[in-house]
Amino acid sequence: MQPEIVQLPDRYVMGCVARIEPMSADYPTLWSQSFAPHESSVSAIATEPGYYGVYYGTEQPEMVDFVAGMIVAADAEPIEGLVLRDLPGGTYARFACTMETLGQTWGAIYSQWLPAGGYLVDEARPALEYFPPGMDPEMTIWILVPVLQAE
Repeated sequence: MQPEIVQLPDRYVMGCVARIEPMSADYPTLWSQSFAPHESSVSAIATEPGYYGVYYGTEQPEMVDFVAGMIVAADAEPIEGLVLRDLPGGTYARFACTMETLGQTWGAIYSQWLPAGGYLVDEARPALEYFPPGMDPEMTIWILVPVLQAE
């Protein structure tokens, strides 16, 4: 498992937010019932194609604020019922997978790739998943983990 190390610019994501425990969250419901009703409105102001699932750390152990949404301009007016959150840029490790292998890829990142050394997770920035437009279950999606060079 060898990721591509990429530099991402600062951006903004607009979408629905839910406090979740990542290992047991009902992601299909979050996307279909929370984000889908707003999809056309957000898509109309999106600055790039595709969808992002963004995991922001919280003060609660093992809980994150998950934002399901799209990238928009910094000055975008929040749509009622949605949030506009910053998505800090920087160094990310980008892993390719499919919907079918998403969970096992996350597991391998933390159980194999990170312990092998070289990089540490940057807890100050969110991790994210990128889903291209028109996605089908076999299409490549990206997991992006914010990293720092290990010393």
